[in-house]
Amino acid sequence: MSSLYTLLNLFFRHLFAKIAFFTVAMFIFVSSANGQNLDGEIQDLTWVGFQQFQDASRVFVRTSDKAHYKVDSSRDNLVILILENAKVPLFNNTRPLLTQHFAGPITSIVAKPIEGASPSVNIEIRLLRKVTFNVSQTDTIVALDFSR
Repeated sequence: MSSLYTLLNLFFRHLFAKIAFFTVAMFIFVSSANGQNLDGEIQDLTWVGFQQFQDASRVFVRTSDKAHYKVDSSRDNLVILILENAKVPLFNNTRPLLTQHFAGPITSIVAKPIEGASPSVNIEIRLLRKVTFNVSQTDTIVALDFSR
């Protein structure tokens, strides 16, 4: 009887040691993956804003991490800021900003989520007329300054 007890005791110790090892290994793997900013990780668009300055009108967006973006200004009176691998978690951030009553070239700003294999967000900036603009990025903010 005692040999059966000893055999079962060894078996369960061995089994629990393996379970503990694999649990710790999985915890370390998941923790390291969550702590890294992997290329291709989807980021959140957290804020779309508008500011009026003496010599410029600014459109800015804030994301949860440094944004990968492109700017399309090929169409008249429309500039599109394309945020790659991004999504809009709050519906409120897709509401249009109507800016036509401010003295400046921008009439509206709308964030439009684009679904697909690689989701993106298009920020459509409608203009009264074609004007020059500058793009800048600091950390999690991308800003477009349109000359007035």
